[in-house]
Amino acid sequence: MRRNPIVYLVYMFLITIILTTSQIPLAHIKLLSIQSYALTLFYLAQFVLYLLIGIILGFCEHLLFEIHKSGVWRINFQKFFILGIPLGLIASSYLFYFQTEIPFIINLFSFIVNTESGQVVVAQSILGYTLITSFFKDDRI
Repeated sequence: MRRNPIVYLVYMFLITIILTTSQIPLAHIKLLSIQSYALTLFYLAQFVLYLLIGIILGFCEHLLFEIHKSGVWRINFQKFFILGIPLGLIASSYLFYFQTEIPFIINLFSFIVNTESGQVVVAQSILGYTLITSFFKDDRI
């Protein structure tokens, strides 16, 4: 099914609005987290925000059209586990790094946390997209 280009413009507008408006509370949470030396709150809020953005993208692009199909809901477990678990580890690396006292885990995630090149935010968005697009309707019984 070919989609109207207007639909993609609406998606882009929606994501731009979400990203723009969400940065204000995220900046406020970051300031509060820095003042209280509790960065976990900020990283948890960031995780939830970008995961939701990925879920919204996946819902608008995939799941919205799957709802109208007939059949039984299924989960693509290969996609869910092969992509979801590594992305989940990278996406939650800040939470693991700042919440644990185990040296092995700190060393494992230290490179990801210390480089801060945006890969965690991208992984969070892709994780949300991967999780939501793992669901599909199968018309076979």
